[in-house]
Amino acid sequence: MKAVVVPGSELPEELIIRWGEHQESNPLLFSPFFRPEFTQAVARVRRDVFVGVIDGGSAFLPFQRNFLGLGQPVGGPVSDYHGLIAPPDYRGDMLAIMRSCGLRTWCFNHVPAQQAMFEPWRVIETESPVVDLDQGEAPGSTALYADHRRKRRRLEREVGPVEVELQSTDPSMLEFCLEWKSAHYRRIGTPDLFLRPWARALMELIALHRKPEFSGMLSVLRAGGQPIAAHFGLRSRNVWHYWFPTYDPQFQRYSPGILLLLDMMAGAQKLGINMIDFGRGDNDYKLRIANRRVPLIEGTVVTNPLIWSCRSKLTQLVKAAPAIKSLLKPAHRIYMEMDRVAKLR
Repeated sequence: MKAVVVPGSELPEELIIRWGEHQESNPLLFSPFFRPEFTQAVARVRRDVFVGVIDGGSAFLPFQRNFLGLGQPVGGPVSDYHGLIAPPDYRGDMLAIMRSCGLRTWCFNHVPAQQAMFEPWRVIETESPVVDLDQGEAPGSTALYADHRRKRRRLEREVGPVEVELQSTDPSMLEFCLEWKSAHYRRIGTPDLFLRPWARALMELIALHRKPEFSGMLSVLRAGGQPIAAHFGLRSRNVWHYWFPTYDPQFQRYSPGILLLLDMMAGAQKLGINMIDFGRGDNDYKLRIANRRVPLIEGTVVTNPLIWSCRSKLTQLVKAAPAIKSLLKPAHRIYMEMDRVAKLR
């Protein structure tokens, strides 16, 4: 098993086509984050993006790598899915792939749990809630819809007629969305992702993609003619990834973000979309609306035998002692959050 490493911005067209074929043939790779266009977009705004082309295109491993050989998923903190791009029946040796790619480690936190080659390095099991719009009845409780119908009527009375644009191409609206999101980060004391030039440039670049297999999706809710909520997400054919929702805080009492989400759900199937993926997280609205879960795992693949030996012993200890495991999980989460914040800098 051999991998040839190619800069993410220099992948030949024939390999891009092969990558797309793998993504479309493998149900595990439904997310737009698995599309070659996502990796190419990140590669245009960052210089550390590479693709391991395995056995001439039998599989692909997109990654970011620093000068020490330490790797992370393409897009780092903005990546809600990552893993190996390969046909459903592909079986690979991750250690051999990693070494061929010049990687000493590769940290992951959104790998589909069914990608068995990552199982030996799994530390935590988690999930991504999704709305499957093909299940018939509207997801979420009756009380949820009734509450937000009341809020919508109140918004119309006090502010003006409510209008929703599911696919806006207005650059100024994307600017509104990113500014509101930055303000939200500041309010809750989280590092502002969009202070990083590469992250803002990535959003602007993805917004220009408008093909069914991969497109940026900017949705806007207006009341009385003024924008009060927006969402910027990704689409890959019938899947809509819920990525950066935000709103004008002066209208918070109307729950404009949820009003926009409910309109997105109502209009998705007319756009040929039958699933909205909320991304990993336990936000209350996700749990109230989702009707299915996508299992995910997180951990770190390591190639150093000494580190691997120590980690294996620790894993055995954790599996043998549920109480210790419950204590280690918060510590691991704290470490991952510190690592995430450091990567934003």
